[in-house]
Amino acid sequence: MTNRIFLILLAGGVFLGCPPEKTESPTKGSLHILIAESVAPPLIREVDAFLAIYGPHGAQITYEVVPSEVAVSRFILDTTRLIFTTIALDSLEEETVRRLAGSLRSMTVAYEGLAAVVHHRNPVDRITTTEIRKILAGTLTRWEQLSYPKGQRGRITLHLQDGSDASAYLRAHIPATEVIRARHRSPPDNLSLLHAVVGDEHAIGFVGQSWIDSARVPAKALDVAADELPADTSFAMPPEAMGKFFAPHPAHVHRNYYPLKRRIMMLTKSLRGDLASGFGTFVANKEGQRIFLEVGLVPATQPIRLRR
Repeated sequence: MTNRIFLILLAGGVFLGCPPEKTESPTKGSLHILIAESVAPPLIREVDAFLAIYGPHGAQITYEVVPSEVAVSRFILDTTRLIFTTIALDSLEEETVRRLAGSLRSMTVAYEGLAAVVHHRNPVDRITTTEIRKILAGTLTRWEQLSYPKGQRGRITLHLQDGSDASAYLRAHIPATEVIRARHRSPPDNLSLLHAVVGDEHAIGFVGQSWIDSARVPAKALDVAADELPADTSFAMPPEAMGKFFAPHPAHVHRNYYPLKRRIMMLTKSLRGDLASGFGTFVANKEGQRIFLEVGLVPATQPIRLRR
């Protein structure tokens, strides 16, 4: 039984989803949403774009940026109607939401690469998933131990948020990384992590691709090669991509060539005809999907055409 479900049982079902007022429509009313901090930059743009169109007509959307685990817990426990996260509900959590709120919809709205980032002056430009696993395990501790150190020497400083969806992703996706044993620093958020990396030429950290440009810091994303089969096979890598290095570019993420691919999900308890359903439709349709494309993510609900 997960900690989230344990909290639900303690709550005793007191927090039931409250239906919106009858005056609400897909473009009018009030809505408070939770956005996982790890994917916040593009989702804040989605809110701003929706309000630019429908705000003058009565749409009021506020948001909180919180850790993914907090967003999921509050979605299950209280009256929150819509969240964005990279953490999927398990079957028991889904059943609990449906029982308490009466409805649940889960949709993947975009894909992105989890980037391995280093200082911009670090000459290293590529790393393998085996090397990432060994760094997380604490058995690869120096830059010169990499296959392609390019002259970089010294002890690796690992920055990784404890309890974050990035660390959860790495434990689930990188083989034999159920426990991260390496000594590491745990910044409070992705922006702090990026600032720590650009302040240390020996640092490495892991953040969602959308944060790199949004933070406006000179961090460099490494090319990554899968040289062993991933523990999580949600995205089957084509045989021709195994062992080859790819940047977290949208084309490589789309093709499943980049090995650290993850989904951004929208979870909602919305009723048909309320503001949550209207905003969700906006994010999933052409206008909202274009925003993901503009920030270097892969739209999930619209056709993708790759240009040569």
